[in-house]
Amino acid sequence: MKRIFYFAVIWMCISTVSHAVQPAPETIAESEKTLFGKLKLWEIEKISPHLYAYRYTFYRNFFLIGEDGIILTDPLTVEAAKILDTELRKISDKPIKYVAYSHSHWDHISGGQIFKDQGAKFVAHRKCQENWLNNPNSNVVKPDIVFDKTYTISVGTPSLEMHYWGPSHDNCRVGFLIRPDKIMFIADDANPPNGWNMLYGAGLADTYIFNLVPFFLQAEKLAEREGVESVIGSHMSFDKNPMNLVSGTIGSARVIKEQRLFYQSVIEAVEKAMANGIANKNIPDYLIEQKVLADKIIGYDEAKMKVLYKRITNFLLTGE
Repeated sequence: MKRIFYFAVIWMCISTVSHAVQPAPETIAESEKTLFGKLKLWEIEKISPHLYAYRYTFYRNFFLIGEDGIILTDPLTVEAAKILDTELRKISDKPIKYVAYSHSHWDHISGGQIFKDQGAKFVAHRKCQENWLNNPNSNVVKPDIVFDKTYTISVGTPSLEMHYWGPSHDNCRVGFLIRPDKIMFIADDANPPNGWNMLYGAGLADTYIFNLVPFFLQAEKLAEREGVESVIGSHMSFDKNPMNLVSGTIGSARVIKEQRLFYQSVIEAVEKAMANGIANKNIPDYLIEQKVLADKIIGYDEAKMKVLYKRITNFLLTGE
């Protein structure tokens, strides 16, 4: 059924390309310490009167300040959360009402106890809760509120919608829609300025290959329906030069479509190799030798692509 569903949606095409001028974030706080001698260890940027982005090393979350309180997203780490708490108190005296989890990977959602102690309620998809019950981590605060499809958190004017479109980067990742800004956030994938990069691609063991394209098709649908023009990146990204990391705080919503095309293209490459009679066990090496998509994917890495081709070959053979 998984494979049938995949082929039923793969031919759908949704355009979310926007040529609108992107918001220009204003740096309002930053670390004196640096990484690699030039990158600030952390920084906070103001995107709109109520929307802020917080980057710690190569990771980013965002938070909303409304009339009724504050919504935080992924705490990142214990140290990152402590820094954010200190800096947040310099920006607002509003109470932290909610912490919303994007998915279940510990490198994004550790360190929330400092906000729990202040009375914040934690929100996550139901499957995230199940993951933590089966594989607990003392640095991860368990959710107070769980949901199945969609959930909306409001603190006055700004609100945060959480949308679940099935398993993807893990089995509980959600897409965030920020209102009234009409900005989206998809953790790990869809990092401006380009979706055609493999920094955080499908090589992870708990990535669900069968639903990556459908997941991003649903994200495209939401972006088109709601007039979304921008996305916030959860990680720093590459520009055209794979050796040049860029901030990627906010950029065009076209990266959602580009991320879908990345996954769709590598799947189609494996399908074509199968149709041409290449033995299944030889497909990864064959595609690497042929340098398929090597000129398209930013940060192309043969070892990572070989793993990805192996996983996709297995998916097409088994549906898993």
